[in-house]
Amino acid sequence: MLIVTALILLSTRWATKRIRPMGWHPALIMGLAQALAILPGISRSGSTISAGLHTGIEPSEAAEFSFLLAIPTIGGAALLKSKDLIGMTSEMAVQYSLGAIVSFVTSLAAVYLVLAAVRRGKFQYFAYYCFVAGGVGLYLFF
Repeated sequence: MLIVTALILLSTRWATKRIRPMGWHPALIMGLAQALAILPGISRSGSTISAGLHTGIEPSEAAEFSFLLAIPTIGGAALLKSKDLIGMTSEMAVQYSLGAIVSFVTSLAAVYLVLAAVRRGKFQYFAYYCFVAGGVGLYLFF
């Protein structure tokens, strides 16, 4: 599925160049793309940003909306997993807290990296990474 993600990302090179305002239609298409990302290996942000670019909205607006779409998704997942925290030892709480902090910092860095790439028109470069990672995965699988 990483190779499918690569194809989705690469397809943005041929996305509509007309700029239209963000509205219900692009939001619906981006939401459907987010639903597709439930499949392992399909990038949530990659598919939603690509969908936004294909609908003709401005690249930076597509990226920002994509990351806003992540808030309910991540929040819901955190809420579902929060029951696992009940009865945790203090040692585990420290480890989970450190993991959460590192995850937050690296995620924030990734968001800024993606936003910068989108703004510079280099979003499809992530496709090359996905091609390589998918190829390595297939090689190791077979």
